[in-house]
Amino acid sequence: MKNVLLALCSMLWVASSYGQSSVTLYGLMDAGITYTNNVESGKTHGADLQFTSGSAQGDRWGLRGAEDLGDQEKIIFVLENGFQLSNGALGQGGLEFGRQAYVGGAGPWGTLTLGRQFDFIGDQMFAYAIGANTPAGLLAWSLPAYAAGGYSLDNRVWGDQVNNAVKYMSPVVAGFSAGAMFGFGNTPGSIAASSSQAYIVNYRQGSFSASLAYFGQHDVKTGGNSREFAGGASYEIGAAKMFAMLTDVRLTGGDQARATTAEAGMTYRLTPALMLGGGAQFQKRNNGLGSANQLTLVSDYSLSKSTDVYVIAALAHDHAFGAQVQAALGSPSGSDVQTGARIGIRHRF
Repeated sequence: MKNVLLALCSMLWVASSYGQSSVTLYGLMDAGITYTNNVESGKTHGADLQFTSGSAQGDRWGLRGAEDLGDQEKIIFVLENGFQLSNGALGQGGLEFGRQAYVGGAGPWGTLTLGRQFDFIGDQMFAYAIGANTPAGLLAWSLPAYAAGGYSLDNRVWGDQVNNAVKYMSPVVAGFSAGAMFGFGNTPGSIAASSSQAYIVNYRQGSFSASLAYFGQHDVKTGGNSREFAGGASYEIGAAKMFAMLTDVRLTGGDQARATTAEAGMTYRLTPALMLGGGAQFQKRNNGLGSANQLTLVSDYSLSKSTDVYVIAALAHDHAFGAQVQAALGSPSGSDVQTGARIGIRHRF
């Protein structure tokens, strides 16, 4: 009995000594059935009914840690793995921690992180997007990601990581905050080659919030450099939330391709458990590619604080490409119109 008491005392001493450090295991799983009409894939053509995962949000699990250094300062880290619930495959090209992998520090002076991480458009501008304010996810990311055009003018709002990134975010002062990021290209003889940079300015006061952001990348795969400007705002009044965003992506190489995408939407919490939402998107391109637009409607019901079930309907129209209503897991239409619907369940832990 004496040995047991000594062991318990030792455990309590260790717990108190290291009580200011923490590591949290977290994750998210999303699964459902997606229907898409008028799909053209190789020699086949017709409706597509499929089981898909990671549509509302990408399936993931991760470790988040913090060590308290005192004086309101701490060391932080995140290791986040992406995977496909449908078949167990790793996401992000098979990377072990492909979604995020960074370490840094935080305090009254702000937050500084280093590693593979989302730029500001990928981790903050989604607050003004239909795909993130509702479970629409990939069914509302197709136009912003420029899916029908081969993702060459992806506006990154659905999440895109930057390797070798050093990222700083300031504290909030009088409602304002700002950030800067530089992604090293790690190219011998040149700091600029294959590098990227990003900036953001945020403002929040009560129920109103707004952001302006920039992302630039040298030597993208499509040739030349990529430059993106993004702005968004949201306002909450009672059970309703209204949001809107405008992005403009340009490539300096080749035919100077450009796409400007606008979207606006609204959510309304009909009951504590039931949320209705939706919105419209419009995209304008140069080089004679005309425009595209999409309408998305969503119903989301919370079974608990961690689990919800949802239904999504979307209609897309594209004047330049075979319409593609769903990014990543979708396929283009054989015409300029495509509709999609999904019923799914999402669980967070």
